Amino acid sequence: MMRTLLMAGLLVVAAAAASPAAAQAQSYATYVTNSIDGYIRPRTEAFAAATTKLPAAVEQLCKAPGEDTRAAFADSYRDVLTSFAAVSFLRFGPVIDDNRLDALAFMPDPRGIAQRQIRRAFAKRDETLTQAETLKDKSVALQGLTALQLIAFSKDAKVVLGNPGEGSDFLCGYAGAIAANVERIAADIASDWADANGYAATLQTPDPDSHQVRTSKDAIEAIFNAVVTGLIVVKDQDLLPALGDKREEARPHRLPFSRSGDATAYMQAELDGIEAAFTAAGFTPDLPKEFSWVPGSLAFEFSNARNILSAADTPLRHSMEDPETYQKLELLIITIDSVRDTAALSLAGAMELSGGFNALDGD
Repeated sequence: MMRTLLMAGLLVVAAAAASPAAAQAQSYATYVTNSIDGYIRPRTEAFAAATTKLPAAVEQLCKAPGEDTRAAFADSYRDVLTSFAAVSFLRFGPVIDDNRLDALAFMPDPRGIAQRQIRRAFAKRDETLTQAETLKDKSVALQGLTALQLIAFSKDAKVVLGNPGEGSDFLCGYAGAIAANVERIAADIASDWADANGYAATLQTPDPDSHQVRTSKDAIEAIFNAVVTGLIVVKDQDLLPALGDKREEARPHRLPFSRSGDATAYMQAELDGIEAAFTAAGFTPDLPKEFSWVPGSLAFEFSNARNILSAADTPLRHSMEDPETYQKLELLIITIDSVRDTAALSLAGAMELSGGFNALDGD
């Protein structure tokens, strides 16, 4: 009897010792499911849905260029950009397979590779660019939203696609192929994330022998680090190259999608998506008391970033010459740094995640 009681006691002690780790592992698995079902799948589906309207907008503009069709195209293009911004920081799995991210938007492009390639193709009237089936095999710099921006908008953000002139038919055919190609890629991304046996299963059913995801902690760290890296992209790729070291050396054309006048909308959609991804994961209920301030701090900092961007005069491509606008963007960088530190240090520390990893280091 004494031996039985002793064994039972040891089992209880062992179970009690193991339960925190088991509970934490279950929490990690819950965060993964929350992230996939609450953010990644609906946002990739929304992106795919937005792209379905772009080919028709190009077609109508090219058939009957006018004020209404120009506005409709610009609106459709902006809808695609902002929905793309909400998934572009998910730099793992279906978003980066087959160079999809670069094919959707070739950036950063500091040397103007896309513009040079488009000029050469235009000079040759390369008809393979006017069919989506052949465009997809071309350089990624020629395939996506950044290429469409170059042929559809003037430097002052006016829609010029469809305007009469030499090569207009070629440019319209090329724009139509880009729109169809973007729609195809977005649909493939959404389909791959929706596949119950696809990459989502890799994250949700970790394998100790896997080289990718061995535990649920590995899975949520892949998601968490991608979201944190999104903040680094907004700062290091979107803002810093455009700001330069001082206002006199600013290069506002380096802002993402500044040519179409959508830089503010794009960056705001990036930040809104990053905030929503953190929220969807559902970390808050499990935070230790000493970290209970983190959700409120993140909400406050994201709100500050939103207010700074909305207060800046647009389009930023032109308003950056104004010292006040330039200073606001400098303040935005400081705010993004604060968000990043709160997420990568405090939130990651509270959840015992390796949150300081920069996914761009492997690019």
